[in-house]
Amino acid sequence: MKRLTIALSVLMMISGTAWAKLYITEPLLVPQSPYAGMTFYVYRPYNMPKDWYITLDGYPVHRNSDGMWVYGTAEGPNLVATNYVVGSIVPSTAGITKWISDVQVSELRKFPNPEIQEVRQKGFTRSQMSMGKNYSTYIPDWTFNPAFMAVGNWKGTVDRMAVLSDLGTPAAWSGGSPRVIYVWTGSSWHQLDTGEVRSPKRVLVRNYSKLKRLLRDSGFKWYAQDMPVLAQQAKAWGYYWLGEMNLTNR
Repeated sequence: MKRLTIALSVLMMISGTAWAKLYITEPLLVPQSPYAGMTFYVYRPYNMPKDWYITLDGYPVHRNSDGMWVYGTAEGPNLVATNYVVGSIVPSTAGITKWISDVQVSELRKFPNPEIQEVRQKGFTRSQMSMGKNYSTYIPDWTFNPAFMAVGNWKGTVDRMAVLSDLGTPAAWSGGSPRVIYVWTGSSWHQLDTGEVRSPKRVLVRNYSKLKRLLRDSGFKWYAQDMPVLAQQAKAWGYYWLGEMNLTNR
């Protein structure tokens, strides 16, 4: 199939008595490091701040120092990176607004955009939670549990959180090759030493049966309403939110 490309161009056209700038760079297909196999398109209109891009559905994104693409929010004329990783949430329901631009992007819509479709990657599923729903009257029990909330202070060994969708419980670790992974078992954070493996998913799969037994014995239940609460809490702690991680889809 012939590859459709849009060359770097600067066009000027008259709209009434005003000049409207049209500046479109060729869209880039970029990988999303936390999710094996996930790619999506970004591009840069003329009025984007340095090192910032826009997804084809209009949201500002930035590749951070950890190599992950994250959404941004506007603070005055500036964009500030959030801890919401692209692919973990539906941005419009997380309070993230589209970047306002006078760039004409009709041609860009010809590009397939995996990011705005329902993404199901090996090991991860894009959370379809609706963070826009009003959960103000719903407060999960774990928010009152000091043992659970203690993970917010473990910034030396934690910088990201996910929910193990097929086990129904949160997990936390640091970086792409962590030395330790913490999994909530209902009463405490169970620590998994990664040893020589260092792959979060491989370690979790290896301990799947044990984790399932611990959760069954504790009687812990994870509910759909817990997802947006934990997403916002992880963001408040300064951790990256990775959404749902699937272990049995392997």
